[in-house]
Amino acid sequence: MIWEGLHDRILVILMISATISIILGTVENLSSGWIEGVTILAAVVVVVCVAAINDHSVQLRLQKHNERKNEKLIKVIRDGELEQISIYDVRVGDIVALDAGDTICADGILLSGHGLVVDEAVMTGECQPSKKGPEDPFLLSSTCIVGGIGKMMVICIGCNSQAGKVLSFLHHPVDDTPLQDKLEIFGHDVAKFGFAVASLVLVSLFIKLGFLVYLGYLPLDITLLLNHAIKYVLLSVTILVVAVPEGLLPLSVTTSLAYSMVKMLKEKNLLRRLEDCETMGCCTTICTGNGTLTMNKMTVMKLWVAGANFQSVPEVRLTQCVQDLLVTSIACNSTACEIKGAASGEQIFSGSPIEAALLRFCRSMNVPFEPIQERNPRISIVPFSSPHKCMSSAVQRNGKLCRLTKGNSDVIIGLCTNVLQEDGSKIPLTEEFKDQVKQACTALGLLTHMTLIAVAGIKDPVRPEVSDAVKSCQEAGIVVRLATGADPETAKSLARECGILQEGGIVVKGNDYRAMSEEQRIAVTPNICVMASSSAEDKYILVRTLKDLGHVVAATGEGTCDVPATKEADIGISMQTLSTEVVKRASGITLLDDEFPSILRAVLWGRSVYGNARKFLQFHLTVNFVAVTLAFVGALSSSRGQSPLKAVHILWVNLIMTTMASLALSTEAPDRALLKWRPYKRDDSLITHMMWWNIGTQVLFQIIAGLIVLFCGHTIFGVEKESIEHFTIVFNVIVLFQLFNEINSSKLHGEINVFTAFSTNPIFVRVIFSTLLVQIFLVQFGGIFAGTQPLSL
Repeated sequence: MIWEGLHDRILVILMISATISIILGTVENLSSGWIEGVTILAAVVVVVCVAAINDHSVQLRLQKHNERKNEKLIKVIRDGELEQISIYDVRVGDIVALDAGDTICADGILLSGHGLVVDEAVMTGECQPSKKGPEDPFLLSSTCIVGGIGKMMVICIGCNSQAGKVLSFLHHPVDDTPLQDKLEIFGHDVAKFGFAVASLVLVSLFIKLGFLVYLGYLPLDITLLLNHAIKYVLLSVTILVVAVPEGLLPLSVTTSLAYSMVKMLKEKNLLRRLEDCETMGCCTTICTGNGTLTMNKMTVMKLWVAGANFQSVPEVRLTQCVQDLLVTSIACNSTACEIKGAASGEQIFSGSPIEAALLRFCRSMNVPFEPIQERNPRISIVPFSSPHKCMSSAVQRNGKLCRLTKGNSDVIIGLCTNVLQEDGSKIPLTEEFKDQVKQACTALGLLTHMTLIAVAGIKDPVRPEVSDAVKSCQEAGIVVRLATGADPETAKSLARECGILQEGGIVVKGNDYRAMSEEQRIAVTPNICVMASSSAEDKYILVRTLKDLGHVVAATGEGTCDVPATKEADIGISMQTLSTEVVKRASGITLLDDEFPSILRAVLWGRSVYGNARKFLQFHLTVNFVAVTLAFVGALSSSRGQSPLKAVHILWVNLIMTTMASLALSTEAPDRALLKWRPYKRDDSLITHMMWWNIGTQVLFQIIAGLIVLFCGHTIFGVEKESIEHFTIVFNVIVLFQLFNEINSSKLHGEINVFTAFSTNPIFVRVIFSTLLVQIFLVQFGGIFAGTQPLSL
């Protein structure tokens, strides 16, 4: 990075000029003529080294973040037990359990499976998913399972896998974010100003030099004139270094994003795409499902079984034949299982939350389901799918083939013709009986041989902090909408409890919304608070319509069916536990705790990144105008043709303006006060009216004060005019101005108290005081190398 920094065109010109200055200075004065050139070269090296160290630290953060981003837990069978491990711990010979939505972590051979369908487009380019079985048992890493379940034996991992071989030939540079692109364009405009000023300075100084020779103030000595010319070139190029922020402004965003990623990770937000962090600052609506709002601890609350209605689980009393049939229908028609947790090492339920709740219900009845699964082996399975809203398994029971089905209660009741009785007999399922069952509880149905066994009422408690987070989002100008597959009454109840359903808000069913015309959807969408009984297509249409209305949409996704809506949204949000790997791959942010308040924290960080970039821009433009103006005016007005700011002084100001200020202003953590402001718009100007006011007043004050010190400082402080001591005072005043300007720039909205960063940002404090200490050292001890003279108090 240091070598790359030294190849900057402007710095190369500066180093060449400094080298020529060393040669000419040595010829003119062997004892001290070389000092200024050597000092400039040393200052260039220091500037480049400090910038390289900062860049390196940012890249290290990005690298560590990418490693964390790619890490995921998978289920493997070791020593006959199912357990969770990291993909980085997978070994050849491991047996990996595969479910719909998983991304295959290594190359392997399918040992067993039911309806396994794999999307291999990323590896083979085939658009159609391929079915896996004895005819085609080979599975490739990085491909996605779109349906079915299975078990795979690992045969190749890492760089030896097919995906690893492909990736070894690729280099993925980090693309600039939209804000970085916007700053890059703005930087080019500022650069044009810098080139114009530097050219004006150089031409003006050469004209002045010509007049001095013509009027006889300088002798016609080629060496002397060449030495003056080189100093003028050095000054102009140094001004150019300060005035041209090429790459500097986007670097401040990179620094802020790298810092934000680390902090967001501690707050349970895993950032998968850099641009999504700043896009969250523009978010105007959040479409969420149940997963982020509830505790994701599904529990069977009540049960209707074999004609009996139990309002709580402890009340459940079943005959032996009914209990056996109920537990069999739960245990043998389930993709959930008990595994050893990767972190705790304890036994946990893995799989669908509803299936896990049913297995826990069996445990609560003190009925071990493992022996039942062994006595009733599963022959085949039709996994759960969103369109059908049910799943089925064919099992061998008492020597006969039996089909077990579970799913949405409306679907299951509609499939049944009979209902189980307490003594194990069956009677016809009448319409009156169906209404009775639906009123009892409407969550899950279990049937066998078209006979209804039970309907379970399953509830997932709302997280206690969700309602406050939803309210904070609404106060911040963000509309929260619930899109769920639950029935309207359940969805409405959840939305009310969370504070999502507002006065004037409406609840629509997914199929009704889908059936509307484009004009009707445009008219009704702004008032939608809840979309119930929604399919994947309904969620996609909702997100697309919101975007057409000008909203910046964040959408959460859980199952593979949510991928279209997640990808269509401006910011896709997945959950570490609930979301499938396919959804995580489509998302830009993963909530490590699966909680809605983490989305609010992501909004805060997004607004913070945008605000920090504006703070740095406000500071940079102020320094730019002041340093360039004073250097220009000072050089032209000096009777000796010297600028009060030497090249090394301007390089030090440039170092303050780049690395130091970037660290100080780009690492400020978000404040809850950010939620008082409306979301940023995509086409918002980088510089607001208040920022122009701040910049204008600071520039006016600093230039006036600087000119007073430049032209009257010798009288005010009692020093010789245009002496080293006089110019040291000018240099010191300008740097101190920038320190105070850095503090002022930490606020954007006209806040009176500008010192809050001292108590909230330790990096800011360290930068301010370290800059002050270096300045004191340069003034008091820099001497001839820094072009300064010690000052008294």
